[in-house]
Amino acid sequence: MARSPARSRRIGAFLVVALLAAAAPSSASAQGGSGDVVSARVLFVQGAKLARQGRWEEARALYSRSLEIKPAPLTHYSLGVAQKELGHFADALASFRAFLAEPSTPATAPYVGPARGAVALLEGRVGRATIAVRPGKVDGLTLVVDGKPVRGGAGRVVELDPGDHEVVASAPGYRSAAARFTVDAGGSVEVPIALTPRAAAAAVQASAAGGGLPPVADPSDASPSRTLPIVVMGVGGAFFAGGAVLGISGLTQASAARTSADADASAARAKGIVGDVLGGVGLATVGVGLYLLLNEPAPSAPKTGSVRPWLGASGAGIEMQL
Repeated sequence: MARSPARSRRIGAFLVVALLAAAAPSSASAQGGSGDVVSARVLFVQGAKLARQGRWEEARALYSRSLEIKPAPLTHYSLGVAQKELGHFADALASFRAFLAEPSTPATAPYVGPARGAVALLEGRVGRATIAVRPGKVDGLTLVVDGKPVRGGAGRVVELDPGDHEVVASAPGYRSAAARFTVDAGGSVEVPIALTPRAAAAAVQASAAGGGLPPVADPSDASPSRTLPIVVMGVGGAFFAGGAVLGISGLTQASAARTSADADASAARAKGIVGDVLGGVGLATVGVGLYLLLNEPAPSAPKTGSVRPWLGASGAGIEMQL
């Protein structure tokens, strides 16, 4: 039969009151009222009051702070109750197990049975993920699931709430890798995640050592000395092409002139002179670039390139392909 909200709150309130009554004398007697115990007990009392009001998230936070100051079996149990009410099944399972791992005392004995029942119930509600990291053995491996570090490293079974999750793997000398996965209640999944070395050269050298392949040359080994000659030759080609265009234009305009003394003839002669000058400069520049190209040492890495001047009705230029 489904339990009504009112009845659930009454049971929770009774449980918290009983825990508070059981915890107070044992804690004080065990530590003689030390500062840590007093602070932890105050937080526990405040958490119990909030739990009676059904304010489980606030109660959970206070129980957690109390445990950080002074671990106590009944605080583990109370925290597990709050986590279970909030639907944090994996965390609640860990809290109840921590409670059961402590030696039983007269104060905790009444809650051993309920804690075992909660563990049996929660084990069927959580999902399990096995993180399979490649390569198999990585020094300094760190796994973080949903922002929480995973103890035990790769291959450990992680119990999680049903739903979507993310794991991030990192290790010195490797790039961090992330993987998203989904786990169902009571289900199990294996999550593969691969780490790659930070330096690509290190990965290639490792492959070469195993397969006998030569390492890939570093791009910095390739000499950039041919860039300048090619650019110089390209500029020279552009000048030459421009001069050719002006020269052809001048010839066309001169042939259309009525006499050698009119304005068209004078403009044609000016274009021809400018075209000759540009053509001469272009040829000289190409010659300089060719000289530099022939006298530069060969680059360590082969490169292909071509320079092709073009001439058209719309103008002239140079096309370079490197």
